[in-house]
Amino acid sequence: MLKEKSVKLIQELNVLIVKYSSNDKVRKIIVDEFTKRNMRGGLAISILNEKRALSTLDIDEGKDLILLFVFTNAMYAALTFKTDDDSPTLGEINESLSISPENYFNSIEIQNMSDYQEEKKVETKEQYVFPNMIQVSHGYWKGIVSSQYLAKMDAENDILYNFKSQRDPHIDVYGMKRIQLDKNKVEKIMNRLLAGTQFSDEIKLNLLHDGEDEISFNEKTGELTIISGNINVFDGYHRKTANSLAIQKNPELDFNWGLVITNYSEKKTQEFMVQINEQKPMRQEHIKALDTSKLGNIVVDTIRDIDTSEFAQTIKDSDAELKFSGLTKKSTLALAIEECYKDKLTNRLQAKPIARHISNVIDYIIGLHVEEFIERPDASQSYISHKNMFAGYVALSEKLYGVKNWEDILEEILNQIDFSSKNSFWKDIGLLEVDMKKSTRNNLYKFFSKLV
Repeated sequence: MLKEKSVKLIQELNVLIVKYSSNDKVRKIIVDEFTKRNMRGGLAISILNEKRALSTLDIDEGKDLILLFVFTNAMYAALTFKTDDDSPTLGEINESLSISPENYFNSIEIQNMSDYQEEKKVETKEQYVFPNMIQVSHGYWKGIVSSQYLAKMDAENDILYNFKSQRDPHIDVYGMKRIQLDKNKVEKIMNRLLAGTQFSDEIKLNLLHDGEDEISFNEKTGELTIISGNINVFDGYHRKTANSLAIQKNPELDFNWGLVITNYSEKKTQEFMVQINEQKPMRQEHIKALDTSKLGNIVVDTIRDIDTSEFAQTIKDSDAELKFSGLTKKSTLALAIEECYKDKLTNRLQAKPIARHISNVIDYIIGLHVEEFIERPDASQSYISHKNMFAGYVALSEKLYGVKNWEDILEEILNQIDFSSKNSFWKDIGLLEVDMKKSTRNNLYKFFSKLV
């Protein structure tokens, strides 16, 4: 199905949902169409009651495309229904033409989905049971949920995305409200799950308190049962989506997520989301520095652990810390290491020898110019100890890696360089930038590499 056609179809269906959602005959026909395919009628009802927005469906996902087709087919059947040949249809004359499946789905899709049935018959009311939950306060529980169980709920289309209690939506080129989904983020989480490196942060689900909800909690056993109602994910949509993709790739995946279940109204859930967003986020630079999946960070951490290294003691995490006996930042070094050593640094085993070499090279540079690095009486007159210059030293170290007489070569190279602040070259390439752009880094790497 073409994206443009899906948008047009959903727009037409939304008009009809508003018009016919309270018509008992229409509702019955649509629900019957679902149940005869072994699909739960509750799915159809959630759409008719506008609890499940059709715009949240991803037609690139098989189950979502099927759901859109079945609902379209069911609405079409309802609008064209006659009690006998002489009676009028439930829908107005030609109204059904606006959603005729042939106008939106291609012939192969229609052929594949016309006789679609779920493999097993499901109950009309799905209940979900969560053991060992702790009630924190009224309408608020905490516990865990397995990746398997979370994927089951998602496969049943029972975790709804509610725009009123989620992050701001994406408005697509057709003007339709869509889920703000970062597919790269989803893929990263999926890969971490499959690699066993994902941490068990929390998925937050809300059983919407709207009169249709029924929840039971056994205080003695800690068993919480969602008997009926609309389950919204209000924090953790990307994790939920990544979890389902990971289960598809590895059905035996053994992982537990932290779980929060609330039973709040939309307004109260919105207030909870506001509180979550008010929490002060960590600086991106700090988050990147903590990421041990990045080999550059591992090398820098290894350098820091070298007790005999003068340089190791001068690596700081932020600009503010550089004022206190700091020379350069971890983020500057880690990025330079990843970019300069990309062919030599492909696994963790290579981190230690590379860290030792970089430490030796920069310690040697510091030893040759102790006053300028340690005492720094004329730091404004020379850029030799500028925090960004260390990216260049990393590039220089890479060219000297494995070279026996690297000390002699290094000393000769340093004698050729004019580190003076009067040398306009440094400003011209952007050395003084707070955070160097990639073009600046490349110019710096190129300058030092050519000297070897």
